[in-house]
Amino acid sequence: MPFAVPQRDRGEGRARGSAAIPETFHAGVGATRLGVRVGIALAALAGAAPALADDFADLRVDVSGLRSYKGRVVLALWADTADSSKYPKHTKIQFRDERPDDPPCDFANFPVCIRSLGSLQNLTVSYTFPHIPEGDYAVFVFHDENSNGIFDTGLFKRPIEGRGFSQMLPEDVNPLAARIGFYKARFALAAPRTLVIGLRYPPRF
Repeated sequence: MPFAVPQRDRGEGRARGSAAIPETFHAGVGATRLGVRVGIALAALAGAAPALADDFADLRVDVSGLRSYKGRVVLALWADTADSSKYPKHTKIQFRDERPDDPPCDFANFPVCIRSLGSLQNLTVSYTFPHIPEGDYAVFVFHDENSNGIFDTGLFKRPIEGRGFSQMLPEDVNPLAARIGFYKARFALAAPRTLVIGLRYPPRF
């Protein structure tokens, strides 16, 4: 039997007997593919949102060992920047965040954030630095008994006010040395965290 060659419809340009694919089918496939792409993009954005929120964390600092209710407790939170070599002497930093009313620290513009607590009613105080960017930091705390805003030192730059450092126990603080290196007090902040810092006062001669 001879092989029959399909005859083409005149004016339509397709083989007789073959299935026609409607234009609406092509449009539906295109819409489906577009919908899948949009869905993937939205899912990616939805997955990225929690990561952005986790880039910040609160840091609570509990300070203990105050010997009196005089003056103020000053807390200095240092970011790990080129200026950290000056730690813990915040007065050597020309531009620092010392705003009142406890706003979040502005580490985008300042390497150190200073907050203070007055009207002391207890010999243990707490302060929370809110919404801190994740990273490496160090905390320096001192009891500013004369409320002059600076950490006072005396002869040979020996400290005359109580102070404490993150990552150091009070008994490990040299009572005659006014400062330590930033690296000794450094800690990583990647989630909400509480630091307990005990103060050590210099001996009274």
